[in-house]
Amino acid sequence: MFTLDKFSLVVTTRCNLRCKLCDEFIPLNKPFPDMTPDEERKILDAFFSVVDRVGMLHLSGGGEPFLNARLDEMIDIAYEYESRFDRFMVFTNSTVKVSAKLLDALKNKPKLVVHASDYDITPERSAEIHGLLRDNGISVRIIKYYGDNQDYGGWVDFGAWGARGETIERLESKFTNCGITKHMRGNWRTRDGSVHWCQRSQRGMELGILPDYTGDYVDLFSDESAAQKREKFRLLTNARHLLSCDHCSGDHGTEDASKRFPAGEQLMGETM
Repeated sequence: MFTLDKFSLVVTTRCNLRCKLCDEFIPLNKPFPDMTPDEERKILDAFFSVVDRVGMLHLSGGGEPFLNARLDEMIDIAYEYESRFDRFMVFTNSTVKVSAKLLDALKNKPKLVVHASDYDITPERSAEIHGLLRDNGISVRIIKYYGDNQDYGGWVDFGAWGARGETIERLESKFTNCGITKHMRGNWRTRDGSVHWCQRSQRGMELGILPDYTGDYVDLFSDESAAQKREKFRLLTNARHLLSCDHCSGDHGTEDASKRFPAGEQLMGETM
């Protein structure tokens, strides 16, 4: 049986916040169209034709998933594959109100947890959202990203996108010590069927900021066989480094407090 620890669908690249250290560069780029339920089903069909089971299926975002008006449908579609995943997670930044249809879709879903990042930007609304979810029997994991004792000590600066020209030894050190490698064994994610090990690789290539390093991802919609795609997943899982690592500061997962910054600091401009 071929399994992966996690698989994330990027259901939107729109966001109502403008975070200074957004590792998706959302405030600086025009969003792509939201993922549709049909696109989700196509991706999940292709994914589960290659992967037998995934530990966590995650509906996340380069932005705020609750802004996708069809998220409720997408949750229901994901649960058509319930026998193929152990846990199911939906992400939110705790600032967008839960619609009635989304609330219904979140109810009575075994394995589901809402991962709620809390930046203390809209504290009353955030408390209302968390309370509403809990009152309806929905499991909520609140991640504190404000004041003292922020989760993981805050955020990091992934740096400019340009190539650094670093040595193989340095690239291997970055990859080995990256939180995505050490703790997550790959933050496998996609928006269009190209499944990347990490969000910076995926986001950089879809924006055209990084070169198209075809060896750094698995294309679910390529003409390769399922066996060939599984082998590529294995190669990436056991890689010593990615070419895209040369375009990153390497600070993800650092324990150096001087390289941690307050999360969710807003750039100038109004939030929605």
